[in-house]
Amino acid sequence: MDYRRRIAGALKELAAGRGLSGVTVDELAAYAGISKRTIYRYFRSKEEIVRAVVEEFLSTMERKIQQALDSEDDPVGKITALTRTVTENKEIFSPLLHDLYRHYPHLWEKIERFRAGKIQQTFESLLSSGRYGCFRQVDPKIFTAALISGIRAVINPAFIMENNLRVEEAIQSLFTIYLYGIVKRADADVP
Repeated sequence: MDYRRRIAGALKELAAGRGLSGVTVDELAAYAGISKRTIYRYFRSKEEIVRAVVEEFLSTMERKIQQALDSEDDPVGKITALTRTVTENKEIFSPLLHDLYRHYPHLWEKIERFRAGKIQQTFESLLSSGRYGCFRQVDPKIFTAALISGIRAVINPAFIMENNLRVEEAIQSLFTIYLYGIVKRADADVP
């Protein structure tokens, strides 16, 4: 039996409903059906367990994002599949990530770096390859920097909660703005 995975999975399940700060190691041990001593045999601290949860989350997201990008041929389809994958992943919207943002900023920064890296890699590839005729000529570095800044400003727990938004709605709106702009055009196929 893989105790590390079992412990991290139990923390993820408990924290999904009430956040990381609402879960004690005693509760975690009881929920996982193991002793507190066993937890500390595999992890030095609660933060180390949180780090394992973040690593698993990033690994899962990496795989899902790649599957989404590989599932489509045209660039707009790739972006749509990517957006759908992110919005359908309910882990992203849990109290766990909100607590991560508030109480573990160094681990939140790891998620930010992952997010920025995937966005930069994806959009620079789509915009600079020249094989797609559906995009305007824009500097991929400027576009990705602007998109990453927009995501950091809008798709974060504080902004979402302060503005009473649904995460899915915020993601969809942000990507619609970046893909189609805010100007109505009769010939544009805008959702």
